[in-house]
Amino acid sequence: MRESIDINEAQAQNPEDLRGALIDHLAYLVEEIEALQTVVGSVPDQIKNGRPAPGALTMKELYGAIATLDEEVRPGRIERVTEEDEPTLSPVDIDAEVREAGWNERELTTILDRVEAARHQLVDRLNALSPEAWHRAATLEDEHYTLFELVHRMTQEDLQRLRDLGYRLHGAHLSDRDEPLPT
Repeated sequence: MRESIDINEAQAQNPEDLRGALIDHLAYLVEEIEALQTVVGSVPDQIKNGRPAPGALTMKELYGAIATLDEEVRPGRIERVTEEDEPTLSPVDIDAEVREAGWNERELTTILDRVEAARHQLVDRLNALSPEAWHRAATLEDEHYTLFELVHRMTQEDLQRLRDLGYRLHGAHLSDRDEPLPT
């Protein structure tokens, strides 16, 4: 099992490699979306639209959360970190925003297209930043974070959402023989 990265240590010792790794990690979602687009028609509506537990987001809403964050929240935060001297970022209740936005009523292919486009723009924005910009910082929920740390948080939030989706898809019966995916 791979050891977790100490962001502060990596930021100090080799910031350019850390920057590249974080951007690569964010960009990988585009490949995941492209792969999912090939099988989205096989995913049962109950998996796409259903809640695995009361209050949990649906598959469409989880992808809607990523799209919303990449389109509306993350770019603004990046801009504030790079432009303001001591920005204080407000927390976002993304689950509430997603439920209110009606993502569950949209077609999954349309949602995935939106996630892909938003992620491309986010990655392009991060790639365009100077190395110095990555050392700038902001306060979020009374904690001080550099842009390195904020982007790492983004990757960890994505990881949790995608892990949840993976568990749902793994348990779905996507074969012609109505069998779960092999383990």
